[in-house]
Amino acid sequence: MAEPTPKSKRTKKAKKPSAREGDGEDMDTLKSDVATFASSLGLLPGAGDSNGGFDDSDFRKSGPMYKSSKFPSKQPHQKPDNTANPHLNPRPTKKPHPLELRDSYAATKPGAVNTNYPLMKAAALSGQWYTDADELEARVLGGRKQVPPAVGLQEMQGIVERKRELAEKLMLQYAREYDAVRRGHGDLKLLDISAKSGTSADKVSAFTCLVEDNPIANMKALDSLLGMITSKVGKRYAFTGFDAIKELFLMRLLPDRKLKSLIQRPLDILPETKDGYSLLLFWHWEDCLKQRYERFVMALEDAVKDMLPNLKDKAMKTVFMLLKSKSEQERRLLTALVNKLGDPERRAASSAAYLLTCLLAAHPNMKMVVIDEVDSFLFRPHVGLRAKYQAVNFLSQILLTNKGDGPKIAKRLVDVYIALFKVLMSSGDTKGDTYSKDSKKKVGKIEGGNNKMDSRSKGNNEVGSTAGSDLELDSRILSALLTGVNRALPYVASSEVDDIVEVQTPILFRLVHAENFNVGVQALMLLFQISIKNNIASDRLYRALYSKLLSPSAVTSSKPELFLGLLVKAMKNDVMLKRVAAFSKRLLQVALQRPPQYACGCLFILSEVLKAKPPL
Repeated sequence: MAEPTPKSKRTKKAKKPSAREGDGEDMDTLKSDVATFASSLGLLPGAGDSNGGFDDSDFRKSGPMYKSSKFPSKQPHQKPDNTANPHLNPRPTKKPHPLELRDSYAATKPGAVNTNYPLMKAAALSGQWYTDADELEARVLGGRKQVPPAVGLQEMQGIVERKRELAEKLMLQYAREYDAVRRGHGDLKLLDISAKSGTSADKVSAFTCLVEDNPIANMKALDSLLGMITSKVGKRYAFTGFDAIKELFLMRLLPDRKLKSLIQRPLDILPETKDGYSLLLFWHWEDCLKQRYERFVMALEDAVKDMLPNLKDKAMKTVFMLLKSKSEQERRLLTALVNKLGDPERRAASSAAYLLTCLLAAHPNMKMVVIDEVDSFLFRPHVGLRAKYQAVNFLSQILLTNKGDGPKIAKRLVDVYIALFKVLMSSGDTKGDTYSKDSKKKVGKIEGGNNKMDSRSKGNNEVGSTAGSDLELDSRILSALLTGVNRALPYVASSEVDDIVEVQTPILFRLVHAENFNVGVQALMLLFQISIKNNIASDRLYRALYSKLLSPSAVTSSKPELFLGLLVKAMKNDVMLKRVAAFSKRLLQVALQRPPQYACGCLFILSEVLKAKPPL
């Protein structure tokens, strides 16, 4: 009887897990039956919904049972979808690289090249495009003059726009024919690869070779080169870009005449033939070239104002070469070069004066044009004294002759010098009054307040030093002006000298008594030349010269030889022996008080005068 007891215990322990499993299965079956019944009544979401349980919303009403909360949800903010209207928030376009090959005809209307016009062959160009254009123009127009049609402005603009649209189609057709022809050449394929995936130097060389091969079909290569110097990515491309584009314009692109635009051409008489379409293509290319050369000149104008000295110097030399070789945009180039006379850096200003001198040596007929441009620069407002000094120095170095327009050029220079005399003298009086007023004000303030005496005295010293430097620079300008007048006056026609003497003599005598000794000597030299040319012995001139003998600045001046040379010339040409004797006596008195070298000069002057005038 003891053995069955453990059996019953074992059976109970073995049945417990099966009962639990049965209960779990019953619960699952019950839930499934309830869910099926609820689904049939519409009280349970569909099978696709992952949420379980009953839906307590009223099936007779649409929308949620409870109102949404007024507070913002904690879900992350979703960006609005602008695909329906892309203009609301357009994405910024990526800027092209400066050395990227740019397609000039990307904006052409679709279907513009469906019609093929009869054109010249893409490989028919010679070395210079303008030579081919002149030959074709002579063949098409014959001996007829290129006179624009006598129509109104609006009608003329309409004709130009229609012809320009046609010319753009012709140029696109010509470029595509050129691309189709050159596909078989290995050299051109290599150039294309270098232009697209080469280094910067390789791309510049490839663009240059493409433009040299056919400039009309490769305008996009020229645009890429221009993008190097007009982009804002840096200045490293400008150094190589200026040289490459300069050589292209000088050697291959620019003719020896000024470029013409489409509106200057007789577009109404062009025939609709192969030669007529080809000539229209040449004219449109010249119009495009004129616009691109203007962009190049604008880039040069910006480069000559750059703070980098090397880039500024390269741009100035490029302007000089273009101005020397070609006539296109010469007014803007000349203005840019003349403006550099006022550069704050002395080296740049001196370089500009040297380049202008070289320009006049290469083109002497441009003297009057350059003088007019410098004249407008001198009398421009807010031009400093140093800039005026550089400009006057350049004008005084212009070579003059008595042949051709030499007397007119000399007269123009004298007019510029005299006009600047008057401006400087009037500004000098104004500055003197200003400095005296400022000094009086500062003295009054110093007497009123003892605490700020040191600062006031420093400010007064600064004003005094500024005034002294301005006066010194004024004297240098006046000396340069008088030097220029002395050089130009002998080349002026005799009939015009009298007018100059009558008007300008009072101003010159005023300059004789200037504080700067060299300015007074230059004024005396000019007055002496005027008196010799008119055969007049001016007592006022000799009186002023006699007073200069006792000036202590005669020894300390930088050019004492000018004064002694003027003195010996004046004594030799004087007809009054008593006055010459008075000068000789004063010379002996001065020689006793001067250094040995100056005394020797005085004695040498006396010996020369005694040779010229034995009765003395």
